[in-house]
Amino acid sequence: MMRTLLALAVVATAVPATAMDMEYLKSMAKQQATQQVESKLGLAQAAPANAKATIISPKNGDTVKSPVTVVFGLSNMGVAPAGVNQPNTGHFHLLIDEPAVNLAQPLPASAQVVHYGAGQIEAVVDLKPGKHTLQALMADWKHQPHNPAVISEKITITVK
Repeated sequence: MMRTLLALAVVATAVPATAMDMEYLKSMAKQQATQQVESKLGLAQAAPANAKATIISPKNGDTVKSPVTVVFGLSNMGVAPAGVNQPNTGHFHLLIDEPAVNLAQPLPASAQVVHYGAGQIEAVVDLKPGKHTLQALMADWKHQPHNPAVISEKITITVK
Protein backbone atom coordinates (compact mmCIF):
# COMPACT_ATOMS: atom_id res chain seq x y z
CA MET A 1 0.00 0.00 0.00
CA MET A 2 2.78 2.43 0.94
CA ARG A 3 4.66 1.70 -2.32
CA THR A 4 1.50 2.47 -4.34
CA LEU A 5 1.06 5.83 -2.59
CA LEU A 6 4.73 6.70 -3.09
CA ALA A 7 4.52 5.71 -6.77
CA LEU A 8 1.44 7.92 -7.23
CA ALA A 9 3.18 10.83 -5.52
CA VAL A 10 6.23 10.44 -7.80
CA VAL A 11 4.03 10.31 -10.94
CA ALA A 12 1.99 13.33 -9.78
CA THR A 13 5.11 15.43 -9.24
CA ALA A 14 6.77 14.23 -12.43
CA VAL A 15 4.18 15.94 -14.67
CA PRO A 16 4.31 19.69 -14.06
CA ALA A 17 1.15 21.68 -14.81
CA THR A 18 1.50 24.24 -17.57
CA ALA A 19 0.45 27.85 -17.13
CA MET A 20 -2.49 27.13 -19.43
CA ASP A 21 -3.59 24.20 -17.23
CA MET A 22 -3.39 26.42 -14.15
CA GLU A 23 -5.46 29.16 -15.80
CA TYR A 24 -8.07 26.59 -16.81
CA LEU A 25 -8.21 25.20 -13.26
CA LYS A 26 -8.54 28.71 -11.82
CA SER A 27 -11.33 29.46 -14.28
CA MET A 28 -13.20 26.26 -13.37
CA ALA A 29 -12.80 26.93 -9.64
CA LYS A 30 -14.15 30.46 -10.07
CA GLN A 31 -17.13 29.17 -12.09
CA GLN A 32 -17.92 26.53 -9.45
CA ALA A 33 -17.71 29.09 -6.64
CA THR A 34 -20.01 31.46 -8.54
CA GLN A 35 -22.51 28.64 -9.15
CA GLN A 36 -22.57 27.74 -5.46
CA VAL A 37 -23.17 31.36 -4.45
CA GLU A 38 -25.92 31.79 -7.07
CA SER A 39 -27.61 28.62 -5.88
CA LYS A 40 -27.37 29.27 -2.14
CA LEU A 41 -28.45 32.92 -2.37
CA GLY A 42 -31.05 32.38 -5.10
CA LEU A 43 -29.34 34.82 -7.44
CA ALA A 44 -30.22 34.95 -11.11
CA GLN A 45 -27.48 34.47 -13.67
CA ALA A 46 -26.65 37.57 -15.63
CA ALA A 47 -28.10 37.62 -19.14
CA PRO A 48 -25.65 38.19 -21.97
CA ALA A 49 -25.75 41.67 -23.49
CA ASN A 50 -28.42 41.98 -26.19
CA ALA A 51 -29.81 38.47 -25.60
CA LYS A 52 -33.23 38.12 -27.16
CA ALA A 53 -35.86 35.36 -27.11
CA THR A 54 -38.51 35.14 -29.82
CA ILE A 55 -41.36 32.95 -30.95
CA ILE A 56 -40.68 32.25 -34.61
CA SER A 57 -43.89 30.32 -35.17
CA PRO A 58 -46.81 30.75 -34.87
CA LYS A 59 -46.94 34.45 -35.67
CA ASN A 60 -48.91 37.01 -33.69
CA GLY A 61 -52.52 36.96 -34.91
CA ASP A 62 -52.33 33.50 -36.53
CA THR A 63 -55.29 31.13 -36.49
CA VAL A 64 -54.07 27.56 -35.88
CA LYS A 65 -55.28 24.05 -35.09
CA SER A 66 -54.36 22.15 -31.94
CA PRO A 67 -51.86 20.70 -31.28
CA VAL A 68 -49.83 23.85 -31.96
CA THR A 69 -46.16 23.63 -32.94
CA VAL A 70 -44.23 26.46 -31.28
CA VAL A 71 -40.76 27.26 -32.63
CA PHE A 72 -38.50 29.30 -30.35
CA GLY A 73 -35.76 31.67 -31.47
CA LEU A 74 -32.78 33.01 -29.55
CA SER A 75 -29.97 35.42 -30.30
CA ASN A 76 -26.79 36.40 -28.45
CA MET A 77 -26.88 33.44 -26.06
CA GLY A 78 -26.94 29.66 -26.23
CA VAL A 79 -29.29 26.86 -25.25
CA ALA A 80 -28.28 24.27 -22.64
CA PRO A 81 -30.38 21.73 -20.72
CA ALA A 82 -31.58 22.49 -17.20
CA GLY A 83 -28.97 21.48 -14.65
CA VAL A 84 -26.08 22.38 -16.98
CA ASN A 85 -24.51 25.54 -15.62
CA GLN A 86 -22.70 27.23 -18.48
CA PRO A 87 -22.35 31.01 -18.71
CA ASN A 88 -24.50 32.75 -21.34
CA THR A 89 -26.88 29.79 -21.76
CA GLY A 90 -30.34 28.78 -20.62
CA HIS A 91 -33.39 26.80 -21.62
CA PHE A 92 -36.86 27.79 -22.77
CA HIS A 93 -40.10 28.03 -20.84
CA LEU A 94 -43.42 28.74 -22.54
CA LEU A 95 -45.82 31.04 -20.72
CA ILE A 96 -49.40 30.30 -21.80
CA ASP A 97 -52.25 32.76 -21.17
CA GLU A 98 -50.29 35.21 -19.00
CA PRO A 99 -49.52 33.24 -15.82
CA ALA A 100 -48.32 35.17 -12.78
CA VAL A 101 -44.58 34.45 -12.46
CA ASN A 102 -41.95 35.91 -10.18
CA LEU A 103 -38.93 36.64 -12.38
CA ALA A 104 -36.69 36.64 -9.29
CA GLN A 105 -37.48 33.02 -8.40
CA PRO A 106 -37.14 29.62 -10.10
CA LEU A 107 -40.16 29.00 -12.33
CA PRO A 108 -42.70 26.45 -11.11
CA ALA A 109 -43.87 23.93 -13.71
CA SER A 110 -47.59 24.08 -14.47
CA ALA A 111 -50.03 23.89 -17.35
CA GLN A 112 -49.33 27.61 -17.95
CA VAL A 113 -45.56 27.55 -17.35
CA VAL A 114 -44.20 24.74 -19.51
CA HIS A 115 -40.52 23.78 -19.04
CA TYR A 116 -38.31 22.64 -21.90
CA GLY A 117 -35.40 21.57 -19.74
CA ALA A 118 -33.85 19.19 -22.27
CA GLY A 119 -32.84 22.20 -24.38
CA GLN A 120 -35.70 21.92 -26.87
CA ILE A 121 -36.14 24.75 -29.37
CA GLU A 122 -39.49 23.50 -30.66
CA ALA A 123 -42.57 22.26 -28.81
CA VAL A 124 -45.97 20.80 -29.56
CA VAL A 125 -48.68 22.17 -27.26
CA ASP A 126 -52.31 21.09 -26.90
CA LEU A 127 -54.53 24.16 -26.57
CA LYS A 128 -58.31 24.39 -26.31
CA PRO A 129 -60.20 26.34 -28.98
CA GLY A 130 -60.20 30.10 -28.44
CA LYS A 131 -57.72 32.95 -28.02
CA HIS A 132 -54.43 32.28 -26.24
CA THR A 133 -51.30 34.28 -25.45
CA LEU A 134 -47.83 32.74 -25.74
CA GLN A 135 -44.50 34.08 -24.52
CA ALA A 136 -41.04 32.47 -24.45
CA LEU A 137 -38.89 32.98 -21.36
CA MET A 138 -35.30 31.79 -20.90
CA ALA A 139 -34.11 30.52 -17.54
CA ASP A 140 -30.76 29.38 -16.21
CA TRP A 141 -29.64 25.92 -15.06
CA LYS A 142 -31.85 26.13 -11.94
CA HIS A 143 -35.00 27.31 -13.81
CA GLN A 144 -34.51 30.90 -12.67
CA PRO A 145 -35.01 33.67 -15.25
CA HIS A 146 -31.85 35.59 -16.12
CA ASN A 147 -31.21 39.13 -14.99
CA PRO A 148 -32.43 41.00 -16.93
CA ALA A 149 -35.12 38.58 -18.11
CA VAL A 150 -34.68 37.22 -21.64
CA ILE A 151 -38.32 37.14 -22.67
CA SER A 152 -40.09 37.33 -26.02
CA GLU A 153 -42.85 39.65 -27.07
CA LYS A 154 -46.24 38.25 -26.13
CA ILE A 155 -48.20 36.90 -29.10
CA THR A 156 -51.91 36.16 -29.38
CA ILE A 157 -53.18 33.25 -31.45
CA THR A 158 -56.61 31.79 -32.08
CA VAL A 159 -57.05 28.02 -31.93
CA LYS A 160 -59.90 26.58 -34.03
